[in-house]
Amino acid sequence: MAASSAQRALEADFDRADFRIGAVKGYWSLAQPVSEQAWPSVFTWVAAAPRANSPDRYLVRWDVAGYSGQSPTGAFWDDVTAALLPKASWPKGRPGTVVERVFRIDSWKLAGQAFYHPYDRRARSDHNQWATDMPLVVWTQEKTLTDFLLLAHRWLNCEDYLGR
Repeated sequence: MAASSAQRALEADFDRADFRIGAVKGYWSLAQPVSEQAWPSVFTWVAAAPRANSPDRYLVRWDVAGYSGQSPTGAFWDDVTAALLPKASWPKGRPGTVVERVFRIDSWKLAGQAFYHPYDRRARSDHNQWATDMPLVVWTQEKTLTDFLLLAHRWLNCEDYLGR
């Protein structure tokens, strides 16, 4: 079976310099090669700043169906159980910060299943106003998964990231 145009687009983005530079710097990496069997799921590791009782990286499962015309949706993944990372194990952010909001596990209906950010397809589906209210941070076809990885790395490596 031939790779889809979405899969070819993602693989081309992984060959771009910005993805490769982030990987060489240790910011992120592919957890496994992109495969037709797992498609549209793609797994990446994202490095995290050292925090007590916290991992040095998190595994993210991305659903990249329709890439890049449709934005990806992602969530932290448990590589041992091959399931969503339990909410209690999601990274925490300092109260009132972007890190706390984007990794929220509270009453938001997709908490623990998607990132609460305008790039995330599942989060944005419940927040149509984001396109109008925050046009600079919504997904466009010019964005790549690397743009989302860069944000995830930033959130996991800033002073507002508290660990697990």
